[in-house]
Amino acid sequence: MTAPESNLSPQTPVAGTGPRARQRAVPATETEGVRLSEKAAAQIKALIEKENYPDTMYLYVGVKGGGCSGLQYVLDLRDENYAPVAETDEVFESQGLTIVCDLKSYIVGNLAGTLIDYQESLMGSGFTFHNPNAKRTCGCGASYSA
Repeated sequence: MTAPESNLSPQTPVAGTGPRARQRAVPATETEGVRLSEKAAAQIKALIEKENYPDTMYLYVGVKGGGCSGLQYVLDLRDENYAPVAETDEVFESQGLTIVCDLKSYIVGNLAGTLIDYQESLMGSGFTFHNPNAKRTCGCGASYSA
């Protein structure tokens, strides 16, 4: 499924906290956490390098209500100095990147075991989600039900 909402840029400062999320991160597995394919990780790392983002950046993955099937994925690059990670957030490591999911998105969106990939085709390119817990997906691939 393609991520319908992606704002891969840092946000407005809140407070300086440093890279604490990386210290809390646990390795994502096929059954727990959110993982990145090598291709998706390469795209994100290239963007971080190109934009010269600091080492406090993390990939935020969440869900919100909407779309044909009920839930839509949210994908965003955030800087921990500007968008601090909450104590209740789920924090994972995959392919050398830190991935943060707010607890509500992780549970309601049933994101355990989700793989984020990057695909290129004649119709376009973008991040896709492979959620083994999705009961139904919409025809356009932008939403699902858990």
